[in-house]
Amino acid sequence: MIDPDARRRIEGMAEQANQFAATLTDLTGEGSDDAGLVRATCAASGRLVDIELAAETRRMQTYELREAILAATGRAADSAAAELAEVVAQMTGSADVYGSDAVRQAREQVARYQRLVDAQRAKLEQLHGDLGRS
Repeated sequence: MIDPDARRRIEGMAEQANQFAATLTDLTGEGSDDAGLVRATCAASGRLVDIELAAETRRMQTYELREAILAATGRAADSAAAELAEVVAQMTGSADVYGSDAVRQAREQVARYQRLVDAQRAKLEQLHGDLGRS
């Protein structure tokens, strides 16, 4: 038979893990260019999930639009990464010895997400370079 106190702790950790997973699913970051003409939304992984272009972007030169898109998406990815770090900090700040395995797993997940964000950022930089040469 499991000690009732241990059972409560395990159930609490399971609930915390479920909340963390739900938060990760819904976590996004937003960013815009300096003029506010392009707004982007990225998931915690850094994947672009939405982009909005103001009507004024129709009159922009392609290189100007490219720069605005890159700025907005980069800021959105940075925002998502910051949100993710905040969620993990909150979760790990309240973890105890019994939750150390969950904390380790959460940190590993954050590291995986950060690698994805970094890969997306590298792809954006490559795109930026490729478009600059055309």
